[in-house]
Amino acid sequence: MEAEKELSFLEMIQLFNSQDIHYLIIGRRALILYGAPVMTADYDFWIYNADKVKTLTFLQNSGCELSKDIHTKSPIVFVFCGTKKYDLFFHKSITNSEGQIITFDECFTNSYIIESKKDSIHFRVPSIDDLIKLKKIRSYNAKDAQDIEFLLQAKKILNKKNT
Repeated sequence: MEAEKELSFLEMIQLFNSQDIHYLIIGRRALILYGAPVMTADYDFWIYNADKVKTLTFLQNSGCELSKDIHTKSPIVFVFCGTKKYDLFFHKSITNSEGQIITFDECFTNSYIIESKKDSIHFRVPSIDDLIKLKKIRSYNAKDAQDIEFLLQAKKILNKKNT
């Protein structure tokens, strides 16, 4: 499945920001924005559930192809924009493997905005603590363990800078 419209990661963020869509960049993209030396082909977003129809309608009208109908009850929708695939998650909350309930509202409130002066854009990412919780949603795997280790080290460095 490949849509005609190519929409880059930066263009997607610009669209979300311009349309006042409440989103969080999650997964390894968020780690990269925190400075992690990792690579990923994934584009994962957690989007405020109340913005679902607005987001999907806007993306479809922008030439992207959706894996589900705009009014789907499914909390996960894949969006295809040219060669790019974006995974959009619309859960109000999710429980990780340790039984911690993670809500979008709480993550959004705790989130950080990372500015890119070079690209004249800003990105919204979960706090390090919330990213660690989100990394524990799936069953244990080595990549997530490495990511958590990086996040713990980053947290130590940030705490030293703030003291």
